[in-house]
Amino acid sequence: MSVWHELDDLLGLDDDEYDRLDLFQEADELIGQLRTADVPALLALWQTRSLCWQQRFTQASTNIDGAVLRALLAGLLQIRETTHGVFELMSRLPATADHSPLSDALLAYAEQAWHAQGPASHRQIQISCWSCGLSGRLLKRLGFSAWKDAGL
Repeated sequence: MSVWHELDDLLGLDDDEYDRLDLFQEADELIGQLRTADVPALLALWQTRSLCWQQRFTQASTNIDGAVLRALLAGLLQIRETTHGVFELMSRLPATADHSPLSDALLAYAEQAWHAQGPASHRQIQISCWSCGLSGRLLKRLGFSAWKDAGL
């Protein structure tokens, strides 16, 4: 069985079984074994799985490979209906943003979400951008000189 099939089965368990068996660490280990070649299948799953499945994935992704993370984020940005995953996975990126197309796309996504989602989500957007080094660039795009000016 491939890693992503095993991971899919594990993340899809009912809440009682997943929690009772404390499968978070096993999910984290499986996520750490994913390779870039697994990302298309993972993205296909992402679109058909529940929010609970997606949340389990993002919570257990502490050992995700950097190349897999970047490919997954790039893919999630292409899925218009994605409501979970991008901001949650941004915190797994290195703390210093680069000037790559992915960083630029994440910045554009954050700016769009800032305007679309309203004040209730501003804190999460700010924290996600701060954790991967995009905070200052987002401030400039939003026209603020400090997060205090943005109401945070």
